[in-house]
Amino acid sequence: MINILTATGARQKAWSICEKLMAAQTYKGEVNWVIVDDGPKPQVVYYEEAGGPDWSLTFLRPRPLWSPGMNTQARNLLAGLEYVDRRYPLVIIEDDDYYAPDYIEFALAQLAGVDLAGETRARYYNIATRRWRHLSNTTHSSLASTVMQGAAIDAFAKACKSGDKFIDIRLWASVRRKRLYEGGRVVGIKGMPGRGGIGIGHREDFGTRDVNDEVLKHWLGDGVRFYGS
Repeated sequence: MINILTATGARQKAWSICEKLMAAQTYKGEVNWVIVDDGPKPQVVYYEEAGGPDWSLTFLRPRPLWSPGMNTQARNLLAGLEYVDRRYPLVIIEDDDYYAPDYIEFALAQLAGVDLAGETRARYYNIATRRWRHLSNTTHSSLASTVMQGAAIDAFAKACKSGDKFIDIRLWASVRRKRLYEGGRVVGIKGMPGRGGIGIGHREDFGTRDVNDEVLKHWLGDGVRFYGS
């Protein structure tokens, strides 16, 4: 069994894609998917069983609900952690990012012998501006591409309570047994309709222009169908 934790809200299109990406995962075990939705209106759920009959979905609606200008990420993750079974690994899935079909299966294999694992050198792509960047992070992984177990889940909770908006950096600095790898299975998708993000990838001048969507097609393969290409 594994846990998945997703914080979402006011991103219906991104959430609909996220459901499809999870339904396509090759991982075959039991899944406890905890979904924290604090948007003004609950997002519509199309895949009641998500990845299959062994997936159990729990939906939370923390208060106050999100409104423009609020950053509720840490609060929502902490709310979700209350429903995570800490005896089993935890996979962070962000609602607006792309995940290859074998992402969960591959990422869990990287946890062998460590408490924390994640992709290094994150890849960001802004769908609205058609701009991309391959980042140079080599000491931590974005939350979107992080999996954890044991002591790392406790460290994650502490990072969420710290007040630091860079939860991922604090988490990776506080865990001793960890592994970074270049998996190429996650793309941080920016610029989706609805609730905006706070990272650099959402800026109008971010990254390099993608001519004819060549980078998007290379990074996502068949996954480009979700993003209008």
